[in-house]
Amino acid sequence: MKKFLLLSFMLTLALTFSESWAQERTVSGKVTSIDDDAALPGVNVVLKGTTTGTVTDIDGNYKLSVPTGDGTLVFSFIGLATEEISIGDRSVIDIQMSQDVQQLSEVIVTAAGIEREERSLGYSVSTVGADEVLKAREANIANSLTGKVAGVDVTASAGTVGASSRVVIRGAASINGNNQPLYVVDGIPISNSNYASVDRFSGVDYGNRASDINPDDIESISVLKGAAAAALYGQRAANGVIIVTTKRGRKNQKMAITINSSLRFDNAFKLPDYQNTYGQGTGNKLDSVGTTSWGPVMDGRNFVAADGSVKQYSAFPDNVADFYETGKTMINSVSLAGGDEKSTYRFGITAFDQEGIVPN
Repeated sequence: MKKFLLLSFMLTLALTFSESWAQERTVSGKVTSIDDDAALPGVNVVLKGTTTGTVTDIDGNYKLSVPTGDGTLVFSFIGLATEEISIGDRSVIDIQMSQDVQQLSEVIVTAAGIEREERSLGYSVSTVGADEVLKAREANIANSLTGKVAGVDVTASAGTVGASSRVVIRGAASINGNNQPLYVVDGIPISNSNYASVDRFSGVDYGNRASDINPDDIESISVLKGAAAAALYGQRAANGVIIVTTKRGRKNQKMAITINSSLRFDNAFKLPDYQNTYGQGTGNKLDSVGTTSWGPVMDGRNFVAADGSVKQYSAFPDNVADFYETGKTMINSVSLAGGDEKSTYRFGITAFDQEGIVPN
C-alpha cells in the first residue's frame, strides 16, 4: 500500500512539472537604437502586469521565459520612450527604441549629432531654434545669431549682396590667425572660408560658405563655446563650433507640405552731408579737371567741361541719393516631409533672389 501511494505521488508530481513546463516558453530578441541601429544594453524587459523580467546584455540581446498565451512585453530605459509589444505567438521580438525628448529639458545637439540634456553638460552651449532663424530670414545664417547668443560677435558686410559674415566667439584668440569657429552641418565639418579680394577701398567680397545653408532647412543651431566644448572636432574647433542640425521627416507621419515666402526691401539708411555751395577748383578759381571743391560759388554760369562740352556750373544735391536703388530680397521655399514604419524622407527646394542697393 505504501509503495502504491509513493508511486501515485511521484506520478502526480511528474505530471504537474510536465504541465508547468508545457505552459512556459522562451522569448528572445535584440534591442537597438532607432537613430543609428546601435545595440542598447541595460534596457529593462518586463512582462506587463508581473514581476517577471530581465535586462539586455552588452550586445542588446535578451531572453525571457513567459507563460504560454498572449501577453505584452514592456521595454523601458531612462531617456528612451517606453515601448509595449504584444507577444502573440512569436518567439523572437526585435525592437528599436527612440529617445524620449519630452522627458528631457533643454535638449541640445552636441558633437556628431548627439542629443544631450543641457544641464548634464560640463561646458557652455547655447541653442537657437528654427523659429528664431526664420524670423528675420537672413541671407547668411550667421547673421541670425546676432543678439541671440551671449559672447558671440557677428560682423556682417552691410549693403553688399552675398557678402560674408564674420563670427567670433568669446573674443579673438589669435593676433594674426583665423578666429572664426568651425561650422558642422549634421555632423559634417564644412569650410567657411571667405573668398574675397577686398582692401579698404576696392575689391569684391564673394561671401563665405555659411551663406549656402538654407534657413528653411534648419532645425536648430547650437553654439559650443571654447576649446573644451569642441574637443571632439580637434584643433580646427579651437575657436568654438557652430553646429547646424537640419530638419528631417518623422516615422509614421503623413506627408506634410510646408511653403514659406518672404519679400524684403532695402534702402540706404543714411548718407553723408555734402556741401553744395562751392564747385571744382582752388583759390576761388574754377578748374573743370580739379579734384577739390574750393572753386567759386556754383551760381549756374556756363563753363567748358573736361570733355569739351558746355555745361552749367550748378550743384546737384541729390546725385548721390539718386545713385542708390531699392534693394530687394525674395525667398520662396517648398518642402515635403513624412515617413512610414521603416524610413523617413524630407525634400526641400528654395529659390533665392537678391538685388542690392548698388546698381549691377
